[in-house]
Amino acid sequence: MGSEGKLSSRPPSLGKGDDSLEAFIEGAGVQTPEPPAPAAHPEPPSVPEAGPRPYPWAASGVRDDVAKVFNLRLPEPYLLKLKYIAEHTPDSMQQFCLNALLPAIDAKIAALMDSAHR
Repeated sequence: MGSEGKLSSRPPSLGKGDDSLEAFIEGAGVQTPEPPAPAAHPEPPSVPEAGPRPYPWAASGVRDDVAKVFNLRLPEPYLLKLKYIAEHTPDSMQQFCLNALLPAIDAKIAALMDSAHR
């Protein structure tokens, strides 16, 4: 009969024990290709620093080549619309959102800086 259908407290083994562990460790050193850069967006307006501290995005150590994750909760109809756009255009869902969001962020920052300097 064996243990068919019984639950185990351990996940199933995918390989020959140590061989799969070795393959996993070796794969950790393999570099994956970088994702394509987002479409060119206009440079953010130059913003004078307020006081002795720079704005967070102007701090030393902030890099353009580092992508950070930000989760966004969308109403289901909008997620489905976004998927539809990605299926019917060359852009992925990520690329479409980046193309729309980055200019909107820069415009909002410019508006905030303008109102702060009045």
